[in-house]
Amino acid sequence: MEKINKLWRKRHQWRLFKARMILRAAYQDCLWDEDGNLVERPHWFELAKQKRNYIYKTTGTPCSCWICKGESYNRREYKKETRRVIKESLE
Repeated sequence: MEKINKLWRKRHQWRLFKARMILRAAYQDCLWDEDGNLVERPHWFELAKQKRNYIYKTTGTPCSCWICKGESYNRREYKKETRRVIKESLE
């Protein structure tokens, strides 16, 4: 197993940051860059270069509001809902 040291943490941080930027780029149609130009379908490199996206290096969500958090997934509720739907369809 790989040792967890400072180098591993830096690589892990970069891997997570890259994944977050790729995910954001996939869901973002256009954005305004630092110079005020409109960029359509930005590449994750362009998002990573912006200063306002620095927050994603340390955390997955920039704040705790309902827009930034996104939809939460509850496995138990999903199972209950699925059972209810199946039960209704059988009756």
